[in-house]
Amino acid sequence: MTSRERVISVIERRMPDCVPRTLYGEALGIYNQTTLDLFTQKTGKKPCEVFRMDMRGIPLDGPDFSEEDRARLRNLSTIAEVQDIFDSYPVDTSRSDIKKMRSSIDEIHAAGYPVMVFGKISDVETPFHLRGREQFFEDLGYQEEFLPVLLDRITDIAVHHARMSAETGADIFGIGDDLGSQRSLLISPTLWRELFKPRLKRIVDAVKNAHSNTVFFFHSDGKINEIIPDLIEIGIDILNPIQPEVMDPAEIKREFGKHLVFFGGISVQHTLPLGTPEDVFNVICLRMETIGKDGGYIMSPSHLLNADVSWENIVAFFDAADKYGGY
Repeated sequence: MTSRERVISVIERRMPDCVPRTLYGEALGIYNQTTLDLFTQKTGKKPCEVFRMDMRGIPLDGPDFSEEDRARLRNLSTIAEVQDIFDSYPVDTSRSDIKKMRSSIDEIHAAGYPVMVFGKISDVETPFHLRGREQFFEDLGYQEEFLPVLLDRITDIAVHHARMSAETGADIFGIGDDLGSQRSLLISPTLWRELFKPRLKRIVDAVKNAHSNTVFFFHSDGKINEIIPDLIEIGIDILNPIQPEVMDPAEIKREFGKHLVFFGGISVQHTLPLGTPEDVFNVICLRMETIGKDGGYIMSPSHLLNADVSWENIVAFFDAADKYGGY
């Protein structure tokens, strides 16, 4: 099987020849510089040139707000201010940008790999960063009049990215919204369902309506168990990272494995930075015995590799995938 055939088999609930595996950064097209430096130091090559990885990623940036507009966004008080700022950053993408993306996707497909386009604009995390942590929670608490308009304008951009990515042939479109802490959701499930679930559905629907074969990848750190049924309901196909510090991957697989593909599951808080190569082998063996045994799993570290992950444990990750990843 090619890497693309392998990943599509998992998405379509067919058994591949072996579990697809990748580093999170390769799948999103984003690496920490320390990881790239480590690969250069050890091999003189890019990560995808050293180990077999079954995915390739293309990141999509959002509007490049000026410093003045970023200051205005942090100090919003009216709907008119929201409209004025966003009207200066049109959603439409130029034909040359679309042509370039389609060409990049076609080239990756020709090499035998699936493509995930990862949008950096999302319905929760983007306003969170634009407004600032404390201010955003105040916005939610006081139900500021401008808040729905701000969320809608941000969602409009995400919808455009989703539609364009699907139309240009991406196998997967993804976004990230960190909805949970390591104890619970950051906001009440009721408030999330009221304000954010319908907007996330707009983004998912944009993908599905544009191209039926493009699937939706959703990233959220933290303990988000109670809204997983909602994510399934609105059409999420792939859930990441299944953060093992706060979620039991085997339990999540038993409860939701008929509806979701799971991506991740290898701890970047404990196993990879603090464990031995033997620990890495043991965890990957366990993942294959639980969330990977019937397919529906893409093996990956749960997030980007930081500087505290040793080269020996990166090698162990791929060696263990070779040893335990067959079907």
